[in-house]
Amino acid sequence: MPSCIEDLQMLRLIKAFEKITDLDFRRMVVLNVEEQLAKQEANERQGKRNERHTGALGEASHSDS
Repeated sequence: MPSCIEDLQMLRLIKAFEKITDLDFRRMVVLNVEEQLAKQEANERQGKRNERHTGALGEASHSDS
């Protein structure tokens, strides 16, 4: 995604968040975003582990031949 689009999305996010006046709701939004980020990072780590595992399997099968 081009940087200018990312910048606009970030500005929209900041503006929307600033308009939230209920502190409990703000906290809920932050916790939800952090939870989604943690899930994304876990998926990325799992994907890298799978790549290393399948790569090692591929190397082992080539060495057996």
